Amino acid sequence: MTIQHDGKKKRLIVHVDFNDEVYERKQPITLRETRELVERLAQNGVDTLLYRAGCVGLLPYRTRLGYQPLFFDEADAGKNMEGNPCVKGDYQRKRGEFIGKYNRVIESFNPPEEIIKAGHAVGMQVLVWLDLFDDWFPGHRSKFLDEHPHCQWTARDGKTYYRGIASYAWPEARAFRVAQAKELLALGADGIHCSTSSHARHHPNVHQLDYYGFETPVVDEYRRRHGIDLRTAKEFDREAWHVLKGEFMSKLYEELSALCHGSGKELWIGLQFGEQTFLSANPYHSGNVVARYHNDWRGMVEKGIADAFILGDYEIASNPSFVDSCCDCPSYWKAKGLAHEPDIHAWAAREYQTACRGKTKLFVFGEWLSHDREKTQKLLSDWTRRVTNHDFEGLLVHEALNFEPDKFDLLKNCAAWKIW
Repeated sequence: MTIQHDGKKKRLIVHVDFNDEVYERKQPITLRETRELVERLAQNGVDTLLYRAGCVGLLPYRTRLGYQPLFFDEADAGKNMEGNPCVKGDYQRKRGEFIGKYNRVIESFNPPEEIIKAGHAVGMQVLVWLDLFDDWFPGHRSKFLDEHPHCQWTARDGKTYYRGIASYAWPEARAFRVAQAKELLALGADGIHCSTSSHARHHPNVHQLDYYGFETPVVDEYRRRHGIDLRTAKEFDREAWHVLKGEFMSKLYEELSALCHGSGKELWIGLQFGEQTFLSANPYHSGNVVARYHNDWRGMVEKGIADAFILGDYEIASNPSFVDSCCDCPSYWKAKGLAHEPDIHAWAAREYQTACRGKTKLFVFGEWLSHDREKTQKLLSDWTRRVTNHDFEGLLVHEALNFEPDKFDLLKNCAAWKIW
């Protein structure tokens, strides 16, 4: 439901992570249950869905771009379990069951195609959500990266990879992502959303700033511009390096934009706050920034590449002092240069709105919700306040599963854009 608030339209957007819908059910989700999920979201005020078209290297729908049928590699899982907090207990059994359920779902119906149809049937906009940096988890592998292992962020030795983190400095990596988008747009999607979400960043890693980012195209282009070999030089202009890596990311977005806009579709881009995107690791949200690139968001606005930004994409900005096993937010925001900001969303309104007004819509990522009804209600009220007080154009709620089976009505309160 697109609501008028202070003369401006606000949109309520919800992530549908179909992978979680499959994983959490004891039996394979049916087509009827899928349609009912979409209908309930529409009935409770949601006007846009972002459908997650893959995760951890899987492309779990009918496609020639990924492994079909899906499979779980027990040997790969076994090699990567020791010392890894993400794969405790009976991980292998649960993941094997998950893959078995998913294959039965895909045999029965094609998930993205049916989600798109169901959304359109109730008047919703449906975009397909692509994770750009989420192509490995123990036992789960990307067909593309198996065939093109060099297309990952790479250390100075030219051989050590940031596993599962694709590098779009390589033209074949960009071509793969464009082919995936083209295939999904052909199913009727209203556009493509690119996210920086990454399960691959949750695993043990080195503790060294800027350890990755030395892929051959980056090294060659930096040498051409500056006459310096990044892999051997003791000192070099790191800011110029970060900008160059950002240029390759902008090239990916430009190619996706041409595809989307050429067929009357939209391109939405998940944008981390600040001048750089961090691919930090161990923990996920921390100052251990093993890889990064410059965010040329202003260029994307001026060139008409991005129809919308999801601000704070997969970041924890509402509670910058939060710390747990996956997060060291104080060190993360210090590294971003934003630790001094008392309200990061207020800062974001000042930073982005003037340049984006009338050109690129600004939606806010609503972070992670609770399975507890009262906590979820409080969180949604807080996000409603942030969107309305800072005059953003809508909220992206993560994710549909949090409202099942009996909390969908909380979305209706949120869609009314009232703080309760």
